[in-house]
Amino acid sequence: MGHLIVRRGPDRGAIYQLEDEQITVGRGNKNTIIIRDNEISREHLLLVRTDKGYELHDLGSSNGTFINGLRVEDAWLLESQCIIELGDSVTLEFRPGDPYSEAHAQAQPAQPAKGAQLSYLVVLRTGSQTEPAVYPLDRATMVVGRSTECDIVIVEPEMSREHFFIALTDRGYHIQDKDSTNGTILNGEKLVHQEVQLLKPGDVIQVGELIFFQFTNSPEKFASDVPTDIITTHDATVLTRKTSPSGVPSVLRGMSDATDSGVRSNGSALQNQVLVTYAREDWGRIVAPLVDKLGQDDIGAWVDQYLLEGSDDWVRATEQARLECWLLVVIVSPAAMESDWVKTNWRHFHNREKPIILVIYEPVDQPLPVGAKSLTRIDYNPALPEVAFQQLADEIRRLRK
Repeated sequence: MGHLIVRRGPDRGAIYQLEDEQITVGRGNKNTIIIRDNEISREHLLLVRTDKGYELHDLGSSNGTFINGLRVEDAWLLESQCIIELGDSVTLEFRPGDPYSEAHAQAQPAQPAKGAQLSYLVVLRTGSQTEPAVYPLDRATMVVGRSTECDIVIVEPEMSREHFFIALTDRGYHIQDKDSTNGTILNGEKLVHQEVQLLKPGDVIQVGELIFFQFTNSPEKFASDVPTDIITTHDATVLTRKTSPSGVPSVLRGMSDATDSGVRSNGSALQNQVLVTYAREDWGRIVAPLVDKLGQDDIGAWVDQYLLEGSDDWVRATEQARLECWLLVVIVSPAAMESDWVKTNWRHFHNREKPIILVIYEPVDQPLPVGAKSLTRIDYNPALPEVAFQQLADEIRRLRK
């Protein structure tokens, strides 16, 4: 009858096959599908199986249920592939059929319909960028904003944390503003609340006075022979490779050097960045908001979150980050102290007498690595996270002087 794929939110990539007569989705323990997110009501929505497919009913949820950008008020029959949003932070994709007939469905991003061209979003101009950056739209839904949780991160004051999103439907990609502060303008017309517009190649999206995007199926016209651009963002160093071996531009997030893959960096690209090392399971709980705070304070931070851990690209990128970043921030937790990657970074900075700051996220039983007693420690209080974040930013500024 169909299946749901978690495209955004907890357990991203999880697949739920729909078979029961009735299926409830919510954060409460009694639901068929449990999604533990504060945007989700305890009983958020109900799926009822019919002869024509599943009907979706919102159960009076606090933050609403949206299908392809439209709020669900009455029963909605799920007949074809669509995007289901629960509040602002959870996105599901509904697909008809058996999920296990799709090879590698869990690992692979959604693609446009068979025979359709891959589309791209090109950042034409921002206040700090003169060369275009090209982002392939290779997922069913992509959120654009300045938050590190977004799929495309644009660090500009005029961008809201989650500014707009682009969703793939049977007709193509649609755009919708996410109640942003400055609004989203499509081809000179401001999108009104909850308005959904179909994107056509050549459409121009504007945010504020300085940020422009172009939706295109022909990104090669933005390519040049200029070496790789490096754009510093809150969460990582973003590299735009102008041309790949196949002639198709691509974007690598969180990576700053890859020689064999054809991506080059300009020497010492990360010399003004701080390296944040952590256990990946701590990302959403502390690392993402911490790095976002550093970005708001104009402190560039490098993380490896957007690279496949252990891959060749990851090895090359992390090695360059260790060599070039001037300061190391260690997010201390039991999981982090079990990580060989965290220990390697610690030893590297200690042996070269480069500064290290410890953020104690969770207490650990085992002794900390060499030199810990002499290092600056910042205790994280989950009730007042902004206090630790501000202390870290102040200490980094002090050491940078």
